[in-house]
Amino acid sequence: MPELIIIPVGHFDSDVSVLSPDVPAGQRFRIPVYTYLVKTANGLILFDTGCSNQCRTDPAGLLGPDTVPFLTPELAPDDHIQSQLEKLGIRPQDVDLVANSHLHFDHAGGNEAFPTNQFGIQRAEWEAAQTDTDTYPDPAFRPAPEARITLFEGDTELAPGVTLLSTPGHTLGHQSLLVELNDGPVLITSDAVYTRGHFAVERIGASKNKELARGSVTRLLQLAEDGAKPFFSHDPDQVDREGWQLAPYRYR
Repeated sequence: MPELIIIPVGHFDSDVSVLSPDVPAGQRFRIPVYTYLVKTANGLILFDTGCSNQCRTDPAGLLGPDTVPFLTPELAPDDHIQSQLEKLGIRPQDVDLVANSHLHFDHAGGNEAFPTNQFGIQRAEWEAAQTDTDTYPDPAFRPAPEARITLFEGDTELAPGVTLLSTPGHTLGHQSLLVELNDGPVLITSDAVYTRGHFAVERIGASKNKELARGSVTRLLQLAEDGAKPFFSHDPDQVDREGWQLAPYRYR
């Protein structure tokens, strides 16, 4: 069976309107960023990579001076995915596949640490990121020649018990991850569901396509009803509230 490690890679001081555009600006909360390492029969899979070094050192230059007051990085050098993997005794080249849920800067900026690795991305996501620099401001999502990038179309089994799920809406090529563990399946929603409060079709977060996003949330809700335990991408309280354990703990 696979093993799962949930790796924290920093925080943002965020205005609530960034995650919930229908909510008036003014309320702040501190949101986490995570990546996920899965040990499988086929090798090591890293799902998402967090932020780039530029996001820490020059956030206004990367995201724009109008964005940073609403979404302020709180990142230490140690939060970079390469540093976090080193704590686990893992080098970037030890990772057999990097799979990005999507190519936003806080989920794919750390791709810069993997210039020789294989990548797996939904085709729709890769194509969208080529021209939409407003949505995808950090070019660090593209560390490797395209010859090392596999473009998926829909659900994809990466290894026994490890499946990428097509969950478009937040972006057109968003994907989530289902990991079958001995204690039951864990559902890594990524930005298809930001927080527990967004886990409802009437309360979806920021989305490129709301209709697709509602359909994806409906699918994830059914998986949770069937027994998958969801882990949300930016919930400020879930780890403490639900007793999740972070790296170096291994879920088996």
